Amino acid sequence: MRLPLSSTASNTSFELAGCVREVGRLGLQYSNSDTAAHDNLAGGGSVTFRSRFPTAPSSITLSPYAFAGSFIGNPTVMAPDRDGFAFYTHQTLPGLASTYWFGSYTAVA
Repeated sequence: MRLPLSSTASNTSFELAGCVREVGRLGLQYSNSDTAAHDNLAGGGSVTFRSRFPTAPSSITLSPYAFAGSFIGNPTVMAPDRDGFAFYTHQTLPGLASTYWFGSYTAVA
């Protein structure tokens, strides 16, 4: 099947119907470049679903695949909608330290 596109196409995603479950990946990495001080570092990102959900997800679960020992907790999910969600976390690191969190999300609508 071919989808015709023209210069006026503003959205090329598929819109799904019914119960939807999507699994994807996300990650965060932090580095404290200060040589001595502990710093509270904030960071985050966003995820765009492969297809548009029929409604906002009823649940989004984050599961770690790998993380450095100093990473505390899972990232926090915020602003979920039909197209994706945002995530963030704060980490406190000693001087010249780094940490990371890499995992998956499961979104259900």
